[in-house]
Amino acid sequence: MSESSRIIHEALSSVRVIDPHCHLRAEKPGADNLADIVLYHHLWIEMVSSGMPQCEVTRAGLPHELADPEMPPFERVERALKYLGNVSSTTTGLYLRWLLQDLYGVEALTEGNWESVYSQVQDKATDEAWQAGFLEEFCGIERCITVESDAPSERVLIGNEHVLQNLADGKHSALENLVAMEDAFGSSINAAHDYRDSLKKTLGSLPLQQLTFVNVWPTPYLSWELATEEDVTRTIRRVKNGRTPSPAEVGGFSTFGFVTLLKALRNTRIRTIQLIAGAEVLPPHRAITHWDGGFCNAVARLACGFEDFHFSMSSASDAFTQDIGILAKHIPNISVLGYWWHTLYPFYIKKALETRLDMVCHVTAKK
Repeated sequence: MSESSRIIHEALSSVRVIDPHCHLRAEKPGADNLADIVLYHHLWIEMVSSGMPQCEVTRAGLPHELADPEMPPFERVERALKYLGNVSSTTTGLYLRWLLQDLYGVEALTEGNWESVYSQVQDKATDEAWQAGFLEEFCGIERCITVESDAPSERVLIGNEHVLQNLADGKHSALENLVAMEDAFGSSINAAHDYRDSLKKTLGSLPLQQLTFVNVWPTPYLSWELATEEDVTRTIRRVKNGRTPSPAEVGGFSTFGFVTLLKALRNTRIRTIQLIAGAEVLPPHRAITHWDGGFCNAVARLACGFEDFHFSMSSASDAFTQDIGILAKHIPNISVLGYWWHTLYPFYIKKALETRLDMVCHVTAKK
């Protein structure tokens, strides 16, 4: 290792990480069995896409994070073994090998050793001493936010409070999402003021004094022009009448909610907003990139309108790589953040790093 590489390696090793999005259980981050690891939803969908029948390891044809597999975990792993080779050359397959090596000392999962590995994972699942402090000490993670649970948690891994904001997504219709909002808020949404008041009430019920940032996953159709209350009320009524809103209506509704959120947060100590964008999930759990050309324009105008907040941005779409770099370069209260989903691959991480360093952190060496 060169001296420069050593210095960089030591510097990176000392960095503490905040992971704003994971699928670990807050109350028990360790896997219960090998199926929890081998059939994690990103691995599961890769195996399905490369030949494994959708219902091969789960009766519902959904990843175990979304539905009870109705099948013993031992049998699920045994059924999945012959399909693991299909994803051995993918980055997700590489992450599986790294995980097994780092956590369990297993170099490769094979038909000859999988039963012993299964037993080893089960043994570790009951070893509290092994699990304690693992995220913090081994991974260097200072805080980890999970979307799976808001149950009592250990010091590093904490639950995620979720407030619906988008009318439409890849899995649900606008009407389904509006009904879900009403259920979450505990009140009907028939007009813009109902939505605004419910958002503010729900926000006020959260333990905001314990939080340091809020995570927002806005639709790519976020609008730079703020929709009026009349516009939003019209959109709500169209949805309730069974009509599909246009991208502009979806974006206007989302922007209205986002601005409502920011105004309400001005009464709290929270001044950091983490934005994640560029992805959508289609049934059963097919994550795709989702991009719209007006999104970064809208974020820029929102940031300029709320200069008392800091916006930290992460994207699952490489199409946003340059756009987010430009935002961070020219707008003081926007910064770039990490990698997510479809940018969580060595090629795109390298590209994003080079782009960000060139745009945002470029320093001319003295001759």
